[in-house]
Amino acid sequence: MKEQLAIQTLMRNRYGELRAKNSSYSIRAFARKVGLNSGALSGIINGKRNVSAALARRICDRLMLDPQERMELLGLFPEKRNYQRSPSVQGSHESLGVSKLSESSETPGFHEGDERPLEATYLQLSAAQFRIVAEWQHFAILALMRTEGFSSDVHWIAKKLRLSQTKAEQAISRLISIGTVEKSTDGTLTRASKKFRTTDDIADVSVRRSHEENFDLLKASLERDSVKERDFTHDTLAIDPKNIGMAKELIRKFQDEFAKLVESGNRTEVYRLSMQFFPLSNLDNGDNPK
Repeated sequence: MKEQLAIQTLMRNRYGELRAKNSSYSIRAFARKVGLNSGALSGIINGKRNVSAALARRICDRLMLDPQERMELLGLFPEKRNYQRSPSVQGSHESLGVSKLSESSETPGFHEGDERPLEATYLQLSAAQFRIVAEWQHFAILALMRTEGFSSDVHWIAKKLRLSQTKAEQAISRLISIGTVEKSTDGTLTRASKKFRTTDDIADVSVRRSHEENFDLLKASLERDSVKERDFTHDTLAIDPKNIGMAKELIRKFQDEFAKLVESGNRTEVYRLSMQFFPLSNLDNGDNPK
């Protein structure tokens, strides 16, 4: 029953992490996140309800586990092994120096009946890639390396970005492992020009998790930084859905022009430009009365 203990531990830990961020976060909210009713979720966490392999896969998707976490958990379930094709690259990101992220269409993670098992070395690399895209500190470190007076000292990096030293060390190690950052014999860190590529499934889940983390960063800045140091704005619009594609193009164009403008001059700080464009109304599927 190792698989049941593993899924219970996972659910308890993730719920605990979310409660630590928000003390009012309820078991019902967590149930919605994982796609279960609160009774079923409580039964799983308390060890009174077993989880099937199919449900475990769904939970992995909803919790957006990285490839290694997912494979380790699903590998415990006594059924036909889950396989994935050899790691041919289907999708790509530009250089990690570019921190602009957007979502692709959703794709499931691992599939049964594919040609051969996922190789361990690729699995580890994929996990590193996943975390680099999903966790904000990696892009922040790369941006920090472009500021005046940058120091390769881990303690300085951690303090500058309000990170623990352990998190800073782990992020730098991941960036080095995929060749995006190089470390000389004297400990100096430099950005490399190596491109960063991931498969479509990794890109999709990691970008979605990055968006979740972004909400936490926004809330922290709202509570911590003065209005002189930040700018939060929004507008509510009545739109023609046919213009959504054009709206996205305009947002991308603005991001590029904005970056060119604000990245000129004496760069000493790291900021994030965050833009969201989403529906407030129920999207019309043709059911509205004429």
